[in-house]
Amino acid sequence: MFTWLNKQAVRSSEGFEVHFLNRWEAQYREGMRVRTIPIEPGSIAGRPAILFNKDVFESWDNSSIANSSSEQQRLLNNFVRALRFQGLETEY
Repeated sequence: MFTWLNKQAVRSSEGFEVHFLNRWEAQYREGMRVRTIPIEPGSIAGRPAILFNKDVFESWDNSSIANSSSEQQRLLNNFVRALRFQGLETEY
């Protein structure tokens, strides 16, 4: 379940948040861990969309340790679910 924090951010009951910093960057947060995601606005079938590179979850901004492939997939799924809650399609 998601809750709006403001017009640019949502929080999941699972403990993560997605914030839009500006037109070109989003941020995924889990506790103290943060990942800044370069994004491009777009559209898919006439609907608003966010385009990004799925490999962005290879590591956290504040860590040099690589995430496992299963962790990367979990983070990607969380990010996509948060965007869809906001009415945005995704392409990665």
